[in-house]
Amino acid sequence: MPGVCLRAARTREGITQAKLSGMTGIPQRHISEMENGKRPVGRKTAQAIAKALNMDHRVFL
Repeated sequence: MPGVCLRAARTREGITQAKLSGMTGIPQRHISEMENGKRPVGRKTAQAIAKALNMDHRVFL
């Protein structure tokens, strides 16, 4: 479940959805929707999030 991985990685780093939004340019609403399984995490989005969290983007796909 990509959303669960996203939420876990974000909280482990102590980063809020709003801060992650600022770091990636992805709207906070979209991050929330991805974490709740209402929006898919695309490749470009996964790469942006992974770069911000210093992770491999494939965990979010």
